[in-house]
Amino acid sequence: MRVAVVGGGVIGLCSALSLAHKGFDVTVVERDRLGSGASRGNAGEICPDLVEPLPAPGVIAGALRTLHRPDAALHIHPAISPGLVRFLAAFARNATRRRYRHGATALSTLAAGTFELFDELGVSAIRDGFLFAYGSATSAQEARRGFLALGAPVGEVRLDLAEPCLGPGAVAGFVVERQWSIDPGAFVDALAARLRGLGVEIVEGARVTRVDEADGRVRVHTSAGEVESEAAVLAAGVWTRELGRTLGADLNLFPGKGYSFSVAADKPPSRLVHLGDAHVAVTPLGDRLRIAGTMEFDRDHDRFNPRRIDAIVRAARPYLSGVDWAGRREEWVGPRPMTPDGLPAIGRFPDRANVFVATGHNMLGLMLAPATGRLVAGMLAGEPAPAAFDPRRLARRCGDRLGGRG
Repeated sequence: MRVAVVGGGVIGLCSALSLAHKGFDVTVVERDRLGSGASRGNAGEICPDLVEPLPAPGVIAGALRTLHRPDAALHIHPAISPGLVRFLAAFARNATRRRYRHGATALSTLAAGTFELFDELGVSAIRDGFLFAYGSATSAQEARRGFLALGAPVGEVRLDLAEPCLGPGAVAGFVVERQWSIDPGAFVDALAARLRGLGVEIVEGARVTRVDEADGRVRVHTSAGEVESEAAVLAAGVWTRELGRTLGADLNLFPGKGYSFSVAADKPPSRLVHLGDAHVAVTPLGDRLRIAGTMEFDRDHDRFNPRRIDAIVRAARPYLSGVDWAGRREEWVGPRPMTPDGLPAIGRFPDRANVFVATGHNMLGLMLAPATGRLVAGMLAGEPAPAAFDPRRLARRCGDRLGGRG
């Protein structure tokens, strides 16, 4: 069977790899270059012990308290759209204890075996856990309790001895052991090389304009021509919503844009460091540090807002010493596909026989990509998909209700 995978980010590439291993004839279609969305510029976290849905009790109140600050971790663009209103309303409905627990269980199940899956891919990783640093003992204690409630392997640490790069703003903290970090750009490149070695066709620079299904065939119309197959997987991140509309259903996805940049440091950390109160991750990548953070809700997927980079610098600067903030490079923005319940959409597209969806991984796409690829390949081989990730929960018929909750 020939399968067209729409989207060349980590979700699409891992889906294509799992499909190829099962014997499917796969073509990957990417609108830009591989990994050009949210896949390359993130913090590279592989942390299955820490997975939880973003909508949680108290998260909305906490965000509202800091929304006015220029360095706030959450920023909503002033031009609020109907799509954002719909998304935030559904987000609020999902921020209950019951739905949070349901979501955390579903994500934990999906993340099970993650380390083994990355090992099978031969990924190079820093495996020394994550160091969490906070501006006060109170913040650190509160965060520590939250991680212990998740069952995370939390250990004690003296910050003054842990990492020489920490500055005076880092007052208290702890280590979450066993977690990994990787170079996401190198991961994308390695996946692409493996796919090409298996004979998978990869088409870059081909913007998909619509997807049709008729008579047991799926046609993917692109700016570079038409790809015809027996089945298609929509793994195009937030752009999956636009493609879904051409198939008759509107999925409640919204871009939650993240930003990052690289800097040099006199004494780089040996492992990933979370600056907890600043909501910033610091990842060592060879001769540089990647500084990543913020959440910007903006309907323009690609718009780069330099003020968000400035906000990250202001938030992170007190926690780090010996960093060349003026020498920033590789400034990046990526639209993470957010869902209002914090769970991905993995399953058959509503009312379609041979079109499948794999998107909406929020801020967990890199980590959950191999597990998602395994699920996608299983679905196309006839295995059932987990009900918790059914895309129909996020869908409404274009111009009408389809029955989804999102």
